[in-house]
Amino acid sequence: MRNSQPTSQALLRWIIHLSIFVIALFTFWRWLHPDSLRVISGRIELIDTYGGMERLALWQKVAGFTIDAIPAALLIWALFQLLFVLRLMREEIWFDERTEKSFTIAGRSMLWFVLASWLNETLLVLIMTANNPPGERMLVVSASSNELLSLVPALMALVIARMIRLAREQREELNQII
Repeated sequence: MRNSQPTSQALLRWIIHLSIFVIALFTFWRWLHPDSLRVISGRIELIDTYGGMERLALWQKVAGFTIDAIPAALLIWALFQLLFVLRLMREEIWFDERTEKSFTIAGRSMLWFVLASWLNETLLVLIMTANNPPGERMLVVSASSNELLSLVPALMALVIARMIRLAREQREELNQII
């Protein structure tokens, strides 16, 4: 079991690093070269539906990128917290305040990510149609199962943080008895 642990942790670290890279890359790429992502990105379809990238003013492009970058940054921050937890696990620090804090931060970041993702399409459509004449501006509110499914890892991280806190408190209580 000891031999598989470093390998699985290394694989998990590699997957997290790759995820961080891909999230950052596609967030930038989507707004710098949207045509090259047309086949794989639903965001490009959203932009095309509301007039296309060509008709956007610079402020709309910057605002659109910013609206896309906020959930991406929250998700990347949560992944960095998980990398920190993996480092603590490698050092066999399980029931520590730092581990609890990292899981709490990751969980809260994921909750904010869910909220930002839910608002993302609404704000993008508002930005995309801001220059349209009155009566042709749009407001779209949507929710998908993806946002709801994103709650699962967020809540799991918060539950793990709570479990670590309870285990730490029990350990401290047992140390006082002994």
